[in-house]
Amino acid sequence: MYAFVLAVALPSASPATLQVSTTTINLNPAQQQTVEVTGATPPLQIVLDRKLVTATADPSGTALTITAAQATGSTTLHLTDSTGASSDIAIRVAFNAGTIVGQTTLSVTGNPADPAWLAQEVTDWVTRLTRALPGAAVRIGTVGPPAAPLMPDQSAQFVVPVQIGGDAQYFDQTGSTTVTVRNLRLEPPLPTLLFYDDDPEHITQDGVLFRGSLSVAQPTRLYYYHDVTAGSRRLVVALRANSEDETSLQLVAALPSPGGVPAVGQTLTDAFLPIKAQNESEILDLLPGEPYILADVPMTADQTAAGNADIRVLSGGPVELTVLAVSPGVDPRTLLDGPLLPDDTHHRTGVFAIGPGYGTDTLTFSAGGGDATLIIPDATLSNADSSSKGRDDGDYGVVHTIDLTLDNPGTVPAVAYFFFQPPNQIANGTFLIDGKIIDVGCVRLPANYLVTAFDLLPGQTYHTTVQTMVNGGSYLPIEVGVTATPPVSTPPLGAPDGCFPK
Repeated sequence: MYAFVLAVALPSASPATLQVSTTTINLNPAQQQTVEVTGATPPLQIVLDRKLVTATADPSGTALTITAAQATGSTTLHLTDSTGASSDIAIRVAFNAGTIVGQTTLSVTGNPADPAWLAQEVTDWVTRLTRALPGAAVRIGTVGPPAAPLMPDQSAQFVVPVQIGGDAQYFDQTGSTTVTVRNLRLEPPLPTLLFYDDDPEHITQDGVLFRGSLSVAQPTRLYYYHDVTAGSRRLVVALRANSEDETSLQLVAALPSPGGVPAVGQTLTDAFLPIKAQNESEILDLLPGEPYILADVPMTADQTAAGNADIRVLSGGPVELTVLAVSPGVDPRTLLDGPLLPDDTHHRTGVFAIGPGYGTDTLTFSAGGGDATLIIPDATLSNADSSSKGRDDGDYGVVHTIDLTLDNPGTVPAVAYFFFQPPNQIANGTFLIDGKIIDVGCVRLPANYLVTAFDLLPGQTYHTTVQTMVNGGSYLPIEVGVTATPPVSTPPLGAPDGCFPK
């Protein structure tokens, strides 16, 4: 008889898992973290896949101290005790994608400050304050306008969500910035100088396009207008206080996104005239010698950038203002002290006097009488530097203010038509009338184009103020006026009498 013995293989016991307070650790370079260990039998053994950190175990087997080196990357720490029980900890060493400011105060003016303008100012303010490392992406949450305009001496608070995406290179940052906005009671800047910067008009290399000095004595308007013919560039405006004294500025600025000609000029005027009329400005404090980037506008081929800024130095100074052409990825601060780029021989640049009364006109129309007209002339500004060849052909950057009076002495209602006439060349008009922006599209024939109409009752006299600027890409001289004859409407761009084709 044979005996059979059946052997059955029993599964071996798996090594126990050590209990650790975390299995994932994120560290900045040189940062340290302690991990608690539970149920281990010392001594503990530590093995690292990559030596991005140093790790030491407490002799009691209850804790690990992990310290990051300077190198960044990912590794895994394998922890084992004397019984073979183990646990793995995934470790990543990286920099934070940036810094989110928790609280800040923004000082503005406005009579009153418009809710939509306030929301945009808060968005821009938080964007400038949020510091991101190269390659990280800042995302500012939507800032809702307040329910009502902000009156002088009032304040409001905004909580703005902020995210800085690290794109696998850095640690993402998520948080919010609380902005307290104060509306200060200040008079609007009344520029006496114009910094006109349109030379070279076509940007082909990095460097300084314009440089000027701002002082308490002379509030100044900056007007720039440049395009890129090939490749990509950034149009940067920088302010730098050249004084150890505390320096603060009042700034009324419209710095819209780039676009095509002539639309970009109209977009700029659309943005600038209303905020100037409302005295909507921002108060900036400059650190001595530390450049403040007022604008950093990315431009691609065939795009034009134009901007306006009224700047008044409230204290301290002088302040150096520099307009730069900067390639993508280049720190504009490295170009601030460079020489001016060569001009394009058109001499569309300079410092011009625009003192009190310049660009101010009166226009009176009486129903039943003839048309009332005035001409906005070409090239009437004088250069503050008599030796300079620079000129402003077109009064670009000048706000023209028309004191308009309309009278109907008759016994029946009348209509007064305000019109705009180009000089047989391309032009478009933008007018601020009774607080409303009115655009005349691109026109080129010497005809009266309708801006707006006023209905006048018998015996009525109506008074208003009209403001306009010569839009970049438009030609002078232009004629504006009031007539009883209905003007024509602006034709579509593609029409035979429109701008394109010419």
